[in-house]
Amino acid sequence: MVEKVNDYAVRKTVLIGQESYYLAVPVKLSGSANAVLKAGQPLAGDLQDRDTAFTASTSNAKGLLLHEVKLDAAGKGNGTIVIRGCFDAKKLDASIVSAIATANIDGIVVVEGSAI
Repeated sequence: MVEKVNDYAVRKTVLIGQESYYLAVPVKLSGSANAVLKAGQPLAGDLQDRDTAFTASTSNAKGLLLHEVKLDAAGKGNGTIVIRGCFDAKKLDASIVSAIATANIDGIVVVEGSAI
């Protein structure tokens, strides 16, 4: 008999609370090969035509990435863009908080919560 062991990663939650209000949609992502897009990263793209991949950008950003995503060797990946919601600044990297402030996205609120 062979024992099979599975490791399940726990995703970092960057919203202000588990029951926090947010509105999100799945999107395709594009960037540099094997790059890691951090949770909270501002994303630019076309919400009407989500067949076109979103990229990390503070210019013309439409929302924030919900969870960290590692892009594949071709620079492609799948993620979730939050277009309305409340994020916890204590759960985000300082560089991401700065990028969010620069992006200034309507419907996105960043506050200092509990960091739990």
